[in-house]
Amino acid sequence: MNTKTLLVLSLAGVVSAQAGLADNHLDRLSPKAREFVEKYKAEKANKKINAQKRKVVLKSDILGRKSKKGQFRDSTVYMVEDEIEPKMEVTVTDLKVDNIDIEPISAFYSFNGDSKEEKFWLNGKTIDRKSFFKKTEDWEKRRAKKRKPLKKSYKAFLTPTEIEKKLKSSDAIYIESEELQVEPNYLTVTDYTRGYGYYTANYVTRDEALEISQLNFAHADGYKGNDVGVYYLEQGCARVSEIPDPSKHSTPGCSGTSDHATGVTGVLQLFAPNVNVYGYDYTVLNSHDGPADPSSFSPKIYIGTTSLGFYYNGQYRNNYEVIDAQYDNYVYETSVTEFVNAGNLKSESLQPEPTIHSPGKAANVITVGAVNPLPSTTPEGPAYFYLPYSNYINSNIGNTKPDIMNLTNFTDPIFPDAYGDIFNGTSASTPYSAAMGAVLMSKHPFFKGHPEMVKPVFLTSTLGNLIEDRDSDGGAVPGVPAFNLMASNKSFSGYWNRANYTSLFKDANGNNKTQNVLIDGLVAGEKYKLAVTWLMKGNTIKSLGKLPIKMEAHLFQNGTEFTSKSSYEYSSASMQEIREPYILHSFTVPASGKIILKLACTQNDAPDDQMIMGFHMSRVP
Repeated sequence: MNTKTLLVLSLAGVVSAQAGLADNHLDRLSPKAREFVEKYKAEKANKKINAQKRKVVLKSDILGRKSKKGQFRDSTVYMVEDEIEPKMEVTVTDLKVDNIDIEPISAFYSFNGDSKEEKFWLNGKTIDRKSFFKKTEDWEKRRAKKRKPLKKSYKAFLTPTEIEKKLKSSDAIYIESEELQVEPNYLTVTDYTRGYGYYTANYVTRDEALEISQLNFAHADGYKGNDVGVYYLEQGCARVSEIPDPSKHSTPGCSGTSDHATGVTGVLQLFAPNVNVYGYDYTVLNSHDGPADPSSFSPKIYIGTTSLGFYYNGQYRNNYEVIDAQYDNYVYETSVTEFVNAGNLKSESLQPEPTIHSPGKAANVITVGAVNPLPSTTPEGPAYFYLPYSNYINSNIGNTKPDIMNLTNFTDPIFPDAYGDIFNGTSASTPYSAAMGAVLMSKHPFFKGHPEMVKPVFLTSTLGNLIEDRDSDGGAVPGVPAFNLMASNKSFSGYWNRANYTSLFKDANGNNKTQNVLIDGLVAGEKYKLAVTWLMKGNTIKSLGKLPIKMEAHLFQNGTEFTSKSSYEYSSASMQEIREPYILHSFTVPASGKIILKLACTQNDAPDDQMIMGFHMSRVP
């Protein structure tokens, strides 16, 4: 009997045909997963792999013939060495989002806060209010039916070879091994003053906050978040015995309760008491999953709020992470407006410099920082102190965050005893902003299901400047949104949804063209804020490492351009191009009458992605 040794490598043919992972594949691995794969490849190249021996007896000759007795005298016994390939627990995420096969839609809306007159346009034609909402609701139903569900992340134990195979199966797959952890979510006064001895907490009651934000006027008129569903993503869900209205709270995705979720729900119900709140538990989902079909709820879910900040294995990174891309995909695909906290920590061992937490770096969400009102006032309204952990930061994709600031430090007996009847930090300012969004939608249902519209409304509706500007670029930091500017003022809005980029910004000859909007009824000397936003696929941003779109807004009157603004500029402070997912501009109307808003797309690195774009123009004092 002959005994020989044979080295057998698992999937040897596959591996030998592939010299190694291409750089773009490595870029879709998290740092530890990449180290794991590269270490294995190096050991394999140096023949330092581990193997286990086993005996294999061949009972046929080279032609496959067997003896009648089932064994040849000269049968050969091989000692086979199988490679022992290591495994690592990883999270696999497929970020691919398909375009939806549906006809595009465009709509415009004007509201005169003085006369309360509303006007609607659908696909370029005037239309009455009832018909407008009937037709747009029918379109939304068709879109929801044609939309493919977003793919869920999942955990698996994979070998380096299996990781390579996964990455090669799709350029939208990302693999991470780091554990996604949640930041400490509650700040004491000591936390506030750590490193900032000048700050003393100024607590705000419900009535004070309603007056500061002007939500009290909306509540008096009966707008309290009626017919709006809001979901939250938390660690655990609210304790129904400690929230204002248990009848308007349900938990379709929870396994337990927490003080933090109870505080978030308390803020939502204090400031938008008629919303229906749906609780989702991050510890159950283990990724951003949210409601798979927000339109299936009654009332429909139009808003999401996340007061969690995530980091990886004790490390804060300024990267645009997979979870940021998941949030961007979710907003792009479901049309849910997402409010996400900027995070709280600064000058900690985990975070020596201010860093916006993931998913707050997502481009399509409204990232919320925190401010505290001061007794002093400005001619425009209350003055605010900019809480230092909410510093504006440029991410590695070039956009600055947070998008808006809002009140925090709420005090009310409804908040958990563990927090001393206080709820604060960006954990509080974020659901407070979501509550304002719900009240906005209850008064103006035009904004339901249109995050590309809601962000411009918030961007254009701030009053007052903060007492201390801590922006590293020296730019002005806005005050908190004022609801009367959001919903009770003279304004003009519009959106383009699921349009082809070429049809919007290219003519028949392939030359650039603009989208033009005629705005009438303006008065000389009126001041306006204009904001334009567009949604982008998370996978597109993640794969490019930057925002793919550059936009410009040009304003004309009587054939002459009188002002313009772009979404990009070079920052001398950060030594990089700042590329925002929006345009924000202030201007004064030169003469009474009409103006034309011309929107130009000067760069689009993802021309095959469907365009979802909106604008809002609001008169300001």
